[in-house]
Amino acid sequence: ERPPGRLPPSAPRTPLWCERTRVDALGACSVSAMMGTRLRPGSSRSTAVGSRARTLRLVVAVLVAAPLVAVAEDLPPGSFVSPEAVVRFREAAAARARGEEGGSPDKWEDQWTISATLRRDLEDQFTDFAENFTVLEVGSYFGYTTRLLSERFARVIALDAVPQLLQANREYNLDKTNILYLRFHTLEHDWGMFALNTIHIVFLDASHDFETVLQDIDNCLKIPSVSLIIFDDYGAEKGVSDAVRVFVANGRLKPVSFMGEGGDGKPWKLRDGREVAEREAIACEVVRSQ
Repeated sequence: ERPPGRLPPSAPRTPLWCERTRVDALGACSVSAMMGTRLRPGSSRSTAVGSRARTLRLVVAVLVAAPLVAVAEDLPPGSFVSPEAVVRFREAAAARARGEEGGSPDKWEDQWTISATLRRDLEDQFTDFAENFTVLEVGSYFGYTTRLLSERFARVIALDAVPQLLQANREYNLDKTNILYLRFHTLEHDWGMFALNTIHIVFLDASHDFETVLQDIDNCLKIPSVSLIIFDDYGAEKGVSDAVRVFVANGRLKPVSFMGEGGDGKPWKLRDGREVAEREAIACEVVRSQ
């Protein structure tokens, strides 16, 4: 077992245990690292149902009437909201309006969300552990992952650049009272607002191009209380994995565990047909200078 490091006063007082984690020369965790490993956030310094249903039906109607389909020419594969994704949101929102849990699509159904495997991993890592922590979700989409995070963390700050998606997220999670919704573009808005808040963990799932991810990581690291960053689409998007490796090589991030699809060592497929050899997500500890 690794002894706990020194923590700044604002950071969670729990060491990050990773006794089975090994980092290779490229800064990627070994395939066996995820097995049996439980993340511990740390630092190197150490309404009524009827009313809710009507509101949900309203936002779904708006979304279906004006599908959120962006021009895809300059975006990575899958980086647009397809009509099929809107239909699945309508189905999931209708289930939520009936008071049913579950219903979130898997990644092979909607490429912009996370897989059921990653959801299980997040539940396993943070259940009965993060109830006093705040998580910043950068890129919150329809709110499927936001909901999971709100059930594990004390507070969720959900960011998205698309106001229609924030509205959909809010209505999907209308019964949750611990979520703050902010319209935020990672390249255009001021990250300094977050430095005045205690944010323990970042779930980064925004743009996937290399230069933007570099800037997003750098801005996340400027939030002094952040001790752990989880990168979705690490395996599926080269821009994400390359950017993470840059910060690992510079000694500012330390990989601690893989998460999500690919845990059996076999390639897995995305909805757009691509076959992915690497793990879906990676969690990295923030390395602070002494």
